[in-house]
Amino acid sequence: MPASTAPAAAAPAAPAASAPAACAAAGRHLAALLAAPGRYRTRWLRHVARATPGRINQAAVTRVLAEWLWLGGEASEGDILPRALRDRVSRALGGRALSAATLRLFVAAFDMTGADEARLWDLLDGRPETGAGPVAPAAPAAAAP
Repeated sequence: MPASTAPAAAAPAAPAASAPAACAAAGRHLAALLAAPGRYRTRWLRHVARATPGRINQAAVTRVLAEWLWLGGEASEGDILPRALRDRVSRALGGRALSAATLRLFVAAFDMTGADEARLWDLLDGRPETGAGPVAPAAPAAAAP
């Protein structure tokens, strides 16, 4: 499996079926992370023939997840994974259903930061949203004279 650049945080044991409000909040945050300019968006954009501004291309997202599964040896390239993952991705990004296994897959395939992963787990576990959207990485601080 591809190595992560961030230390892997232990994923909390999410309930088998999270409450609808928790799934919705985690799904909204996941979609916001993937839509925001940055490395997550760049990762799925390379699989898009024609981008639609302001919209996540779910087919491209399924390709990222499928590639990660193929490269990790969890599936063979002969498997028709993008098509099989389509409904799972749609339900997750739409906030209709987001299981712990699906969240782990997104975190791993998109090599999410520890902070983004922790926030998604908090939301899926039903901890309230802070109202803040995805935060762009901070610019390095200038050295003091």
